[in-house]
Amino acid sequence: MHVDKIMLGVFSTYFRAAVEAAAYSLKRSAYTTYIKESNDFTTGLVTPSGEHFAYPVSVSAQSYVGIRFGTWIAQGAPWVEGDISVSNCAFDTHGVSTHLPDYHMLRPIFAGGRLVAFTWGFIHSSDMGGITPGSILPTAYDYHQEGLRIPPTKLFRAGVLQPDVKGFMLGNVRQPDKNWGDLNALMACLATAEARVHDAIGKWGLAEVEAGREALIDYAEARARALIDRLPDGTWSFHDYLEDDVVSDMPIRVKLTVTKSAGGNLHLDFSGSDHQVGAAFNLVSWGHHPFLCRAMFDYFRTVDRGIPVNGGLIRPITFTAPEGSVVNAVYPAAVGVRHSINMLCHAIMQGILAQALPDEIPTAGAAQGAIVAVSIMDPSTGRRNTNVIQPMVGGSGARPGRDGIDGVDFALSSLANTPTEVLENEADLLVRRYDLAPDSGGPGRFRGGLASRLEFEVFQADTILTARGQGRVRFQPWGRDGGAAGPCGEAWLASGTGPVQSLGKVNVLRIGPGQVFGLRTPGGGGIGDPWSREARRVLQDVIEGKVSRDAARREYGVVIRDAAVDDEQTASLRGGGRPQVPRNRIAAWPAGMDAGAGRVAYEAVFTTEIADFIVAKLFEVPAGARYHLKQTMFRLIRERVAPVTVEEVGRLWDQVRSGRVEA
Repeated sequence: MHVDKIMLGVFSTYFRAAVEAAAYSLKRSAYTTYIKESNDFTTGLVTPSGEHFAYPVSVSAQSYVGIRFGTWIAQGAPWVEGDISVSNCAFDTHGVSTHLPDYHMLRPIFAGGRLVAFTWGFIHSSDMGGITPGSILPTAYDYHQEGLRIPPTKLFRAGVLQPDVKGFMLGNVRQPDKNWGDLNALMACLATAEARVHDAIGKWGLAEVEAGREALIDYAEARARALIDRLPDGTWSFHDYLEDDVVSDMPIRVKLTVTKSAGGNLHLDFSGSDHQVGAAFNLVSWGHHPFLCRAMFDYFRTVDRGIPVNGGLIRPITFTAPEGSVVNAVYPAAVGVRHSINMLCHAIMQGILAQALPDEIPTAGAAQGAIVAVSIMDPSTGRRNTNVIQPMVGGSGARPGRDGIDGVDFALSSLANTPTEVLENEADLLVRRYDLAPDSGGPGRFRGGLASRLEFEVFQADTILTARGQGRVRFQPWGRDGGAAGPCGEAWLASGTGPVQSLGKVNVLRIGPGQVFGLRTPGGGGIGDPWSREARRVLQDVIEGKVSRDAARREYGVVIRDAAVDDEQTASLRGGGRPQVPRNRIAAWPAGMDAGAGRVAYEAVFTTEIADFIVAKLFEVPAGARYHLKQTMFRLIRERVAPVTVEEVGRLWDQVRSGRVEA
């Protein structure tokens, strides 16, 4: 059946409104702060074959558009009215769920005896059992350490709750009452979306709704292809790092080559990315996943504000993601901090787009999300209450013609702050500071977005703290065109009048009464020469506390006296010529990019050619040997006094594999 443009617009508006109504019903009835305040949930409508045809955009997580549900749907057959299937397993659902704390649910919608759609949703649970409260431990090396694994299972069959399934699920978590409360909110959300679909069928008829469902996906695909065609035909490459896996200090490299061809086709090739690691940073993508191309969705929605958000957006994009790599991990890889790969891929895609469309694309933002969580013992019961404190994201990169956004990065912009009053009511702690950090945006004609800063004190002994996803503590977000890279993030611990302890990256930390934990996220990179920034804008930054007077003079050449620009001294300072500021260049990078000192120093030893060589060699050996062999090669290369060549690395590899050098 043909769907005309008027009805296409009607269906687009109606189904988006339907899933957003469902999302708000979930947000308003959830139990835990990370759902009801920070918005780590979403919902959507899915075709019987497993494609999104509606997705909310005003609330909820935005990283799941285009997930493929076909495997899960086939596993759940036969479906009957009133069924609700639940799962949290990345392997069994073929990447619908991406780590164990995410409960996903599917509920079929029938009309006239026919299966017409599924309503779907997920929530992030604050605890799913496992080795640590909150279930996400960066140093976990095995999937089974991370909590309860639920393959696709019918929690409801024909509308009847299965008490054995409920008991099994709640018997393996630390706070079953909160988990069940959140799950009830999710089920109410599914019912809301289903009711809206039935209303649509009542208004327009089953055949029209089914035709509109498919037409919406086709329409989104066509508009996405038109936007891809704005890019010139060509091939671009970029790579970046998770600085380490917390277990060792080896950076994890993700390398991407993008080819755009006629017809709005885009191919993303992750060949050359590191193998999966013995820590919780792996992504189970099954070789195709929206986490690998999230930045393209942001690009589509920025350039075309009215584009329908559904599975059609991912259709023009194909992938090469080597099996066993960190972007396509295989069982039993630990995956708890898999969102770090999502954010890194977003930053890498920005680096690609900045080459193709330099006048439109921001510089690098923080590209990390340090999700701070605490588990506090109730001394009267001995049970632990786990809460996510804040999603600490960081500043975005500067935009062509505009400053970056303070405290928010495009790679994780859907999460919201938890109000301090709510947080202190839910958890036994005191927030001492939650603000923007001065001088934390990369200097430039257009400044990078400022970092966020958080400090809180705890009052109970043996409080367990994690900060999963923390990154950019060694390698800075890049700037360009004369703009500087953004500052790195940091974490610290203060105790009374004693010295402040620098923590680097946080894995799991036990703290007690009177101790204050602090964390500052990275700031975004700048664009353009900072000394060309208008003096009045520098003054405004100083007045607002975003830039210190010293930094105004040092980084921008602007002298501030009282609450005004000293025009004479500023003109004299700027007229004397810009001091020679060493920008951190990498030969393999596009011209004008400032990589930051940490990355330049690292790649002076581990060049792109050496990294490519090691990755290729590691994929020639059995999967179980790769992680140890990489650690060995990394150690041997770092022990050399002078930088090594690819040929020397080849000889080292042969010696290690033959046993002549101890691995």
